[in-house]
Amino acid sequence: MPAPPLVSVVVPTYVRTAEQLHLLQETLSTVAAQTCADHEVIVVDDGSPRAVASQLAGDSRCTVVRQQNAGVAVARNSGIAASSGQHLVFLDADDHLLPTALDTALSHLVAHPDCSFVIGPREEMTYEGQPVSWQVAPPPSAGDPWNLYLALLRFDWYIIPPSAAMFRREAVLGLGGFQDPWGADDLDFYLRMARTYRAWCYQSPAVTRYRRYSASSSRDGERMLRSVRAVYAREWPHVRGSKEAEHAFDSGLRRLTEIFTDCLVENLQDRARAANWRGAVRSAVTLARERPHKLLAALAGAARGVVGPVPG
Repeated sequence: MPAPPLVSVVVPTYVRTAEQLHLLQETLSTVAAQTCADHEVIVVDDGSPRAVASQLAGDSRCTVVRQQNAGVAVARNSGIAASSGQHLVFLDADDHLLPTALDTALSHLVAHPDCSFVIGPREEMTYEGQPVSWQVAPPPSAGDPWNLYLALLRFDWYIIPPSAAMFRREAVLGLGGFQDPWGADDLDFYLRMARTYRAWCYQSPAVTRYRRYSASSSRDGERMLRSVRAVYAREWPHVRGSKEAEHAFDSGLRRLTEIFTDCLVENLQDRARAANWRGAVRSAVTLARERPHKLLAALAGAARGVVGPVPG
């Protein structure tokens, strides 16, 4: 029986268009170009309308697992179950691994055997794959693992994208993998991981390239508000009684609420422009409950045909 590979790269995907298929193939080409050849790729087809397995049939190192559409958390768990690697990387289907990503992360895990996962920096690109004009903050300096948990809880730094991190398999299995709610399942996973296991953060080199675009599922304000609140409700028993942790909890939840109420403004305006009145009304009702002053400004912006977040 062959030895398990050093790394399993798990790629959840939902392919509806030819363009999404092209992005997936582009992503997989960056895995094939890794300096570490001892890896496998598990692509989890999350009920795509388009054929995925037949399009990837020529890649002998790539296994395609198909499931009924159930969301990214379930898809990643299906990938974990189908994989055999000693370490796991979760790669989104439109991002890139930089050529030395796997080797770099493995070297840090070897150098820090007490750590169950390592986190490296990222680059960013536009939807078209072009470099961005802004600077990307590196991970926090390594130190007390509690500080990483608090940084994630405050949401003043975040692991974006998931492929910035590599995890030891036993830690992922020990944590029970990913869990819903659908939307903030990444945040839920990182918080549980950071308060359960030690991590090592390094500042160079960059290991992944994140594709920025406004149409991602994380811009659905209503769903993301429900999701992050469910995640923070799960964390409350672990922070209650610690003044520092309670402050981080309040700060992070407040920051995320502002982010996703701004998304609601965008959702309302986009849906009004598309004459999706039912969706626009749903966004307006949620916004009226959450941030009434933003609703008034959003309605004014929609009437002018202006799309964008509202300050405040």
